[in-house]
Amino acid sequence: MGQMIVNLGQLVDRGEVDEALQTARPFTPRAVRDSLFATGGFMEDSTPYGEFVSRWYDGLDSPYLRAEAADWFAQSYLTELADVADAETVGARMATGSKADVLRHLTTSLLSKDLEDWNTSPEEPLKNDALEAWRQLARTIQGLGTPS
Repeated sequence: MGQMIVNLGQLVDRGEVDEALQTARPFTPRAVRDSLFATGGFMEDSTPYGEFVSRWYDGLDSPYLRAEAADWFAQSYLTELADVADAETVGARMATGSKADVLRHLTTSLLSKDLEDWNTSPEEPLKNDALEAWRQLARTIQGLGTPS
């Protein structure tokens, strides 16, 4: 793990963003953040760092993983990546958009057959009142919407 930290930062420092993206694939957002900023190269030129973060984040499929990544990276647009074009807008959009995506995914899941299966299984691990409470929570969240 220690070698990956140095290598990821060095790849981005050399502008080898594609290789850095490939190297980062199996790692958690926290590990990627730690490795990305370990070399300090962002202090000299944050442009390839901004490109890396943007492309890496956009490539994450899971709304939960994107939210975790946003938790680790959004603030970097106020610090390490502050000189990237539109940094504050990018960071704010990452921080809020990821949470909106999670809420949409969560409410869709709660209102789908996912929980109903636990209610209709032979052992009924999820009782009717609990299922309805989860659905009501999802409807409440949907009704609130998300700020823009």
